[in-house]
Amino acid sequence: MGSQEQLTNFGYCSMSHGRSDYEGFYGLSEGSRFYGFHCHDFYEIYLYIRGAQYFGVDNSVYRMEPDQLVIIPPFRMHGFLREDSVPDYERAYLYCSQEFLSRIGCGLVDLSALLTDQAAGPDCLMYSLSHQKAEECMDLLRQLMNNSDAHTPYDRFTDLTYILSFFRIVLETMGSVCPRSSVSTGNPGMHDVLVYINEHFTEPLTLEVLSAQCGVSVSTLSHDFMRYTHHSVYNYILYRRIMLAKQKLFEQLSLSDIALLCGFGDYSNFLRAFKKIAGLSPKEYRKQIQLRMDGSESNHL
Repeated sequence: MGSQEQLTNFGYCSMSHGRSDYEGFYGLSEGSRFYGFHCHDFYEIYLYIRGAQYFGVDNSVYRMEPDQLVIIPPFRMHGFLREDSVPDYERAYLYCSQEFLSRIGCGLVDLSALLTDQAAGPDCLMYSLSHQKAEECMDLLRQLMNNSDAHTPYDRFTDLTYILSFFRIVLETMGSVCPRSSVSTGNPGMHDVLVYINEHFTEPLTLEVLSAQCGVSVSTLSHDFMRYTHHSVYNYILYRRIMLAKQKLFEQLSLSDIALLCGFGDYSNFLRAFKKIAGLSPKEYRKQIQLRMDGSESNHL
C-alpha cells in the first residue's frame, strides 16, 4: 500500500490484567462504539445478547439475533459491520489461550483440539441459545469477571468451576444445536472488496488495483470500506499481515522469511509495523510464545 499514509495503531485486542491464560467479561454499554474487525492469538467464546445487527468472521457475515453463542478460533478476523454505535449493547465473552484449554480438561477432554477440529471450516460456529441458557452463561462470565483481581489458589480454583460450568453449556450446545448459516451482507460491493483483500493481502495491493478489481472508484472504495469495517484499506491490510506474522511465529521460520511470506518487502518495514501494532518486536513475541508453551507444561491452576 502507499507509503504516504500514516501508520496508525490498529488496537490489537489482548487480555486484561496482564493475563495470557483466560479472561471473563460481561458488559452493558449505552451507545457503545465499535472498533471494527480485529483478531487475537487466543480463543474467544462470545455471547451476544442484544444491540447490533451484522457480525463478520473472515469472509462470512451473520445477522445477529438475541442470545447467540459464537466460537471464534485464534487469528480469525471478526467484528461488527457498518454500525458506528448502538444503544444498549449487551455482551459477554470468555478469552482462553490454547494452552489453557488443553490442560483444563483433566486429561479427559482436550478442549483446544476439540474446538480446533470443530471450527476447521470456513464458517464460524454460531449457535442460538435458549434465553435461560444465555442467562446462565452470562451469570458465569459475570462472576468470572468479578473475581479477576483475586489470585490465590482458591480464587483460581473458583475461576475454574465457572469456566468448566460454562464449557459444559458450550459442549452441550455444540452436540445438540445446528450452527447458524451465514447471510448476504447489506453492502455486497464492500463485502467483495473485503473478501478480495482477505485472499490477497500478502500480495502488492494499492487502492488503484482494488478499485479496478472491484469496479468502484478510489474515493468510493476508501469511504465505503472505512464505514463497512471501521478501518482504512491500508491499515486493514497491514493488520492482516501482522496477524499472519504472529501466526507464523509459532512455526520454526526465520524472521526474514516470515516478513517475506506476509507481504513485506524488507525486514525493517516488517519490524516497524509489527512493533507499532503488537507493541513488541517479533523476537520478543516469539519469546512470549515459548514462555507460554513452557508454562503450559509445568503450571497448574
